[in-house]
Amino acid sequence: MTLTLPSRVAFSHLLRRTTLSRPRSTVYCPTWCSPLQQAVLSEISVLNNNNNRPRYFSTSSKEDDVVMVSIEEAQSTTAKALERIGWDANDAAIQAEIMTASEVCGNNQGLVKMYDPFQMVPAQNAGKPKLERVTQNSAVVNAMQAPGMLGAVTAADQAVKLLQDNPQQAISIVTCYNTSTSSGQLAFYVDRMARKGYVGLAAANSPELVSASPGAQPVFGTNPLAVGIPTKQGDEPFTFDMATSAVALFGVLSAKAKGQPLPTGVAYDATGQFTTDAAAVLDGGSIATFGGHKGLGLALCVELLAGALSGSAVLGQVPSKKEAKNWGHVFIGIQPNLLVDDYNSKVSSILETVRASAGDGNQIRIPGQRSTETAQERRSKGVVPVPSKIWESILRTAQHGLPEKR
Repeated sequence: MTLTLPSRVAFSHLLRRTTLSRPRSTVYCPTWCSPLQQAVLSEISVLNNNNNRPRYFSTSSKEDDVVMVSIEEAQSTTAKALERIGWDANDAAIQAEIMTASEVCGNNQGLVKMYDPFQMVPAQNAGKPKLERVTQNSAVVNAMQAPGMLGAVTAADQAVKLLQDNPQQAISIVTCYNTSTSSGQLAFYVDRMARKGYVGLAAANSPELVSASPGAQPVFGTNPLAVGIPTKQGDEPFTFDMATSAVALFGVLSAKAKGQPLPTGVAYDATGQFTTDAAAVLDGGSIATFGGHKGLGLALCVELLAGALSGSAVLGQVPSKKEAKNWGHVFIGIQPNLLVDDYNSKVSSILETVRASAGDGNQIRIPGQRSTETAQERRSKGVVPVPSKIWESILRTAQHGLPEKR
C-alpha cells in the first residue's frame, strides 16, 4: 500500500484518452485563451480524429493508441523536425531535449507540442536569447521573443555558471523576459541545476487565466513554481513542480471532453460564481487559486518575482499579458556546501524518513516521486510511449517540413 501526498497530477495519460466533440478544423478556442492555450486546445484535439488510423501502435485499445519509440530516436527525430521548420541545429536540439525529457517522465508538456508543427515555427521577430545586466551573481536574459524553453534553459544555465565561476559565492539569481510561449515543464530546469550540485528555485508567470477571488477578472496565469535539490550520490534529485491554480487548464479541458464535473471550488463561471461545469469555465469563466488565500499569496508572489522582477509584461501597465506576449521567469541557484556540511546526505535522510513515516511497512509517496519512477522505468527500457498521431506528425515534419497548406 502506498499513501499519496497532494501533488500535481500528470496529464499525459489523459491526453491519450480524451475525445473532443468537434473536429480539429473547428476546435473550440475560447476568446480569452492565450495563443499558448489555443495551441493546447489544438494539440489535444488530435485525439478526436479517428479516421486513417496510424499504422504505428503498441496496444490494441483505441484509447491507448501509442507507439513505443526509443528515447534516442524520439529526441533526434524531433530535433530534425525542428530544423526542417526553421531552427538552427543548436536551438532544435535544446528544444527536442526538453520536450523528450518531459515525455520520458510522463509530463503532459512534452512531444504533444509537435502535433501542430506550425505552433513551433520561429516567430518572425525572434532572435537568440542574450544576456543583459550581468554582475558577479546576477543576470537578465532577454529571450528576444524566442520560445520559453530557450529563454528558460539559458537563464537556468546562467544561474549555474555564475556559481561555477565564483566558487565562494553562495547564491545567484537570473531572470528572463520577452518570451512568447510556455517554457513547458518547469521541473526540467531545476532538475538540470540539481544534477550539477546546486539547489534550483524557479517561478514563471503566464497570461491571464486565474482569478484572485470569486467574481474577479482573471489576472494570473497558472503561475507555477519549482524546486530542485541534489541528494546523496546515486539518488535522483528531489524535484517539486506545482501550479498555484486550483486546477490546470488541461484538467478543465479533460472534464469538458469527458462530460465530467470539476471538483467543487476550483473554477468560476462567467458570473464569477463557483461552478463544476467545465463548459461554463471555458465560456468566459476562470480558474481559482488553490487553497484560498494561501494559493492567492503564492500566485501573487510568482507574479511579483517572475513578472515584475524579470522585466516582463506587468499587470496594469499593458492591456493584457496575453497581448503583450512578454512572459517572465526567475531562477535562483544556491551552492549548499558553502552553508552547511554534507547537505546532500541530510536531504536524503529527510526524504527517507518522510517516506517511512506511514509505519507498518507502508510508504508515503513523496511529491515528484511518480515522475521520477516513470522516468527511471522508461530510461531502463530505453523507450517512451508517444501517441501515434503525434509521432506521425514528427516523422512527417522531419522528412518533409511544413505542409504547404495549414
